[in-house]
Amino acid sequence: SMKFPSELEFLDAFGIEPCEVDQAMAYCRYNRRSNDGLIELEFSFSGVSGSFQVAIKVLGKELILMSSEGVVQIEIRPTTHGSGIHVLFETRDGASEAEVTLEPILHCSWWSLRN
Repeated sequence: SMKFPSELEFLDAFGIEPCEVDQAMAYCRYNRRSNDGLIELEFSFSGVSGSFQVAIKVLGKELILMSSEGVVQIEIRPTTHGSGIHVLFETRDGASEAEVTLEPILHCSWWSLRN
């Protein structure tokens, strides 16, 4: 089953609380805005469906939306650009990973490697 941080761990690490929660789906959605207020990064996950999604909005308009099932774990940890979360996915062909930076800047890297 999918491992993911608790609401308290997200609060401790980044001072953020979920803007939406569905206990039945183990679903949480979080939102983070850049310091200048221009960019918004929203991520959500469901422990029941084993899915993770990230959206990047600029001036309120969605620019990038990425989503995948097959999440093995979500961890709060240092990233290339600061601190944030690391997501590991298992797919039929291999593994995918996503790294979402929440501090001090907003950034998302998402990649797949074949077995």
